Amino acid sequence: MFCPNCGEKLESLYQKFCSSCGSEIQSTLIPEAPITPQPIAVKPQVPSPASSVPVYDSKTIKAGRIGPQSRLGFSFALVAIAFFIAGLIFGGTLILRILMPVYIYPYLPGGPGLWIIAFILHIIGFVFGIISRVTSSKAGKDEPDNGLQKVGSVFGVFGIILNLIPLVLIPIMIAVANRPYYDPFM
Repeated sequence: MFCPNCGEKLESLYQKFCSSCGSEIQSTLIPEAPITPQPIAVKPQVPSPASSVPVYDSKTIKAGRIGPQSRLGFSFALVAIAFFIAGLIFGGTLILRILMPVYIYPYLPGGPGLWIIAFILHIIGFVFGIISRVTSSKAGKDEPDNGLQKVGSVFGVFGIILNLIPLVLIPIMIAVANRPYYDPFM
């Protein structure tokens, strides 16, 4: 197609102005090409990989005050530690009897009675430590998230460990204390 003003060849059928003279090309001179609508490509929605990953239920945080199980767990933990201290006082005489020189040995209290008391106190403290952990675990599931439950849980673990160590050591110390004493100077 050519420009009606200057006769220059047009570059495109849909050109509105002549590139040579700048005159307006009338639309009547340009044959209308049938415009067909372009199909719109619709992409199927594919689920993202993140939606196919299983999502775990998170723990809901409950708002509220400290519950009774948190108080019980903390109390049982303190009792477990108290039994450890009491058992240490009774069992401490056993340690002193082993470490002290022979001339002080007869004046220290001790013997099988105190050793058995110390052992029983540590067993009771160990049981209270386990009860504290169980109660604190229930409090963590059923009650609002609070510091007393967490402290009770940690103290419960301390109560278990502190009472378990003497339960292993006391029989060993009893065996050492009851061995025949050899005095090389006699």
